[in-house]
Amino acid sequence: MQSNYNNYPYILDICVPDEAPPADGFPVIIVLDGTRYSKLFHETVTNQIRNRVKTNIEPAVIVGIGHQEQDIPKQRFYDFTAPAAEYHFPVRRGRAMKEVPAGGAEYFMNYLIHQVIPMLLEKYTINKNKISIYGHSLGGLFVLWSYLTYPNVFFKYVAISPSIWWNNHEVVTRLQHVEHSYTAPLYISVGGNEGDMVVDAESFYTKAIQKGINSEFFIAEDENHASVIPTTLSRVLRFLKSTD
Repeated sequence: MQSNYNNYPYILDICVPDEAPPADGFPVIIVLDGTRYSKLFHETVTNQIRNRVKTNIEPAVIVGIGHQEQDIPKQRFYDFTAPAAEYHFPVRRGRAMKEVPAGGAEYFMNYLIHQVIPMLLEKYTINKNKISIYGHSLGGLFVLWSYLTYPNVFFKYVAISPSIWWNNHEVVTRLQHVEHSYTAPLYISVGGNEGDMVVDAESFYTKAIQKGINSEFFIAEDENHASVIPTTLSRVLRFLKSTD
């Protein structure tokens, strides 16, 4: 589905529960990096709703939004980073980052708000008040930026191993400028083996709590930047339950 804002043809992978929707429509989970993670979400939800009384998981429409495979490194960096006057590409894990286009988050957010969500409302029986967003790594950074910039767009926000380090921790500076608490629930998680990203995530969460932000935090011990995703998925799905 091509964006009217940056002309990029995103890949949408939409998974609808195989059952009748509730009276107010299915909740929705928008999954960033959808070509990597939406099927994992769908399979996990499908498996766990078979015994939903015990798992405390509910049916939901999973909407994966992904990039063309050959474009993933550059386009996702552009989409998931906020506009700024200048960009700092640091040395990470002993390697200097290659400078690539950045700052397209506003275009991507407009695509979500003005194209993707209206399309979902038109084609599927969904609850417009229960649309949540999930992102990992740079996608997690985008979720945090979205929360601080558009706190009322989504029902719940989930940031897994967010790249808080980006651009001299500019998302932390944005957090520090928050003048009132936000009520939308925010969930942050990180793998215990992710080094400085653990420190960044915990620090962001602490500052969010001090600002009165409705947030939860979980460190997945012994997990790394990749293994944290399946390890935390059941917790995430329980957090996203629309009745809580």
